[in-house]
Amino acid sequence: MLSKAKAMYQVKLILDYLPDEEYKLIPQETIDYIEDNFEYDENFTINPSIPLENQKIDDKACELLDKIVKSVGSAKLLVKTKKNSESDEYVEKVKETNTDIERENIRLNNLVEMLKKENSKIPKAKDLLEEYKIALKQRDEEIENLKAKNKQLYDNLQKIPKFLRKIFIKETKVKLLNK
Repeated sequence: MLSKAKAMYQVKLILDYLPDEEYKLIPQETIDYIEDNFEYDENFTINPSIPLENQKIDDKACELLDKIVKSVGSAKLLVKTKKNSESDEYVEKVKETNTDIERENIRLNNLVEMLKKENSKIPKAKDLLEEYKIALKQRDEEIENLKAKNKQLYDNLQKIPKFLRKIFIKETKVKLLNK
């Protein structure tokens, strides 16, 4: 197990081999901290042609790299630790699957909530429909009553002699409501 300062040296060497666009993603405070606190270790070198999993990187250095990756919060930083890459891939697949399932659950929950809201409107719509039917029935009854009164009035007017009707009803035409 290396000291923290020597582990920082390993991290510094790994970070130095990163492409510029990935290196720029790392906060400057982190880089400054590593630069100020690393201790040179002549026994450690990085071979950029060999994957990091196959190189002898200390566990403390791996932990520091993990913290840097998490602080950057970007999958673009392609730093691999010495952990088994197959298990990392499996974990990523599980995370992706879980997020897909979570998204589907959220979508289904939203649909259920929307259906509940729509279903709660059904009794209200039924009540409104019943009230509308009652109002139509009352309107039809009132129309029938008016027709009956109109017919009765028309019949009474027909009983009055023609000359009297002309005196009392001046140029007003009385019409019966159509049935």
